[in-house]
Amino acid sequence: MSFSRLPVSLALLATTALLVQSAGPARASGMGSMVQAYCLAAVEEEMTKAGKVPPQGMAAYACRCVVDRLTEGTSLVSARSYCRESTARRYAL
Repeated sequence: MSFSRLPVSLALLATTALLVQSAGPARASGMGSMVQAYCLAAVEEEMTKAGKVPPQGMAAYACRCVVDRLTEGTSLVSARSYCRESTARRYAL
């Protein structure tokens, strides 16, 4: 995966996600917090660019989903895809 083509926030999220997948349980918890923070910023940025206001709780739900999937060993691309679909269904987007 080439991080040079990704926006900075997404590149940092991808790098952190790789660390979460390779870390033990104790380190994964701290890394999960970092992924959560980057994800929340990315969701906010994406919604702002789209001119939309996210429903209450949507960003937290989506980002928790990503962290959970990454912790299970899912790739970042798969986690994002799965969680986008899950969030869209849950919040009728």
